[in-house]
Formats: sequence, C-alpha cells, structure tokens
Amino acid sequence: MARTRLLFACLALAAPLFPATAQAATLVPESGLVLSLQPKMGALSTTQLNCEPAGGTHRHAQQACDQLMPVEGDFRRLEETGAMCTMELNPTKATLQGKWRTKRINFQQTYSNPCVVRALTGKVFDF
Repeated sequence: MARTRLLFACLALAAPLFPATAQAATLVPESGLVLSLQPKMGALSTTQLNCEPAGGTHRHAQQACDQLMPVEGDFRRLEETGAMCTMELNPTKATLQGKWRTKRINFQQTYSNPCVVRALTGKVFDF
C-alpha cells in the first residue's frame, strides 16, 4: 500500500514536466540572430531576432523575419526600401551574428549613417 502511494506521488510530481518539455522543444526557433548597431556618434544598440517562429526582443520581429525568408537570411540581398537619407556622416557599424537554419552567420559592415543602414536592410536593422 505504501509503495502504491509512493508511486502515485512520484507520477503526480513528474507529470507536469513532460508536457512542458514537449512544448518547449516545439518553440525553439529555427533561426536566432543577435544584431547590433554602433554609430560613431551615438549609443550601441543590440537586439535578439528569432525566426520560425518570429520573436526575440526585436521590435519588428515578424516583419524582419518575413523579409529574411526569401533571401535565406542573407540581409545583403534585401531590396532597398527607397528611403531618402541625408548625407550626414556618422559611420555606423552593423553587426549580425547567429544562425539561419543550419548555417552560421557572422557579418559586420560599416555604413555612412544609421538611415542608410535602415534604407538598405529594411526592418532587419530597424530596432
């Protein structure tokens, strides 16, 4: 009788763990990227972008993921937004690190100013 109670107590304690573990496994993003912008005259800003499913701390996560899907995560292949930028000289380093599906990404490029970064990368670097 004591064994039966002990067995039921163990099962009752373990039962909540299994659904949570199974659910967590399905929520792991297929792609995870850390993006940062460092203007020469300005503060460093960094965000996390997850795709498939979209999430992270990026404020336009779904739109950024939607733009990255057709170009397989290569934001350099994104179409320009057509935004008009001033000729302000504020060199801005854009950095992207992480993984897109099965490939590792580690990219860094300096643009003439933050507006040019957003004009060339759409919502990806708009955080």
